[in-house]
Amino acid sequence: MASSNRIAATLPVAPRSIQSTLRFVSKGGVRVFRNTAYKLYMRDLVFSANKFVPASPLDGPLKADVTFVLARPKGKKKGQREYAPVRPDRDNLIKPVMDALTSSEWWLDDAQVVTGDITKVYGATGEDPCIEIVVSKV
Repeated sequence: MASSNRIAATLPVAPRSIQSTLRFVSKGGVRVFRNTAYKLYMRDLVFSANKFVPASPLDGPLKADVTFVLARPKGKKKGQREYAPVRPDRDNLIKPVMDALTSSEWWLDDAQVVTGDITKVYGATGEDPCIEIVVSKV
């Protein structure tokens, strides 16, 4: 759902933490390569986010609440969502999502996001991994 002041979306993409670049030091200096897994993950995020793009990018200060729904481990008993105090770290999960939303033109620059919650949970029994996002003007 997108309006001029708020966007709510569920991206059907499993959350991942992937380094954007790989660096190698050789005799010729440092060489930087784009990680293929990162490129594919970004492609999936942008494709999913494009379905919720507002008519014009949100401007001004923004709040972004993001919930990363991780796959429920087989060892966990059946139940509702619960916090996932495991790797990957929240800050490693959020960076590619913010970059994808910038590429999809939800906003002009992810620096506009000044507040928001980042939550990691195991999905409820039978729930697929996804990324839930609510962005609103502050």
